[in-house]
Amino acid sequence: MRTTRVTLRLSRAVSDVMLDDIKAIIPADALQVFINQLDETHYATLECIQTEQNCSLIASALVVWRLLGHIKSLTYRNGDVLRDVSDASQFQIFTMLRAPLTVLAVH
Repeated sequence: MRTTRVTLRLSRAVSDVMLDDIKAIIPADALQVFINQLDETHYATLECIQTEQNCSLIASALVVWRLLGHIKSLTYRNGDVLRDVSDASQFQIFTMLRAPLTVLAVH
C-alpha cells in the first residue's frame, strides 16, 4: 500500500523560522526533510504523510507564521494547476493540503 504525502518547499528564510516548529508538531515517523543548501528558494523540502491531523497542524502553523510576517507567499501546485494562494484562509490551505499530489511552495 502506498502512503500519500503532501510536499512543502520552504525558502531558506522561511526554513530559518519555521522548520523547527514543523518538526516539533509533526511526528518524526510522518515527516521527511531534505535540505538543499544550494537553492535559496527551495532550501528545504518536507514530505509529510497526508493525514487530516498533519494537514491541520501544517495549515495552522502556516497561518500563524504568515500573520507574524515570516511568510510572504504561498504557491499551490497540483498536476498542471499552479496558483498563488498567499491570501488563502486556514480552511482553504487545509483543503489544498488534503488534495492528492499537492506541492506547496512557501516563501
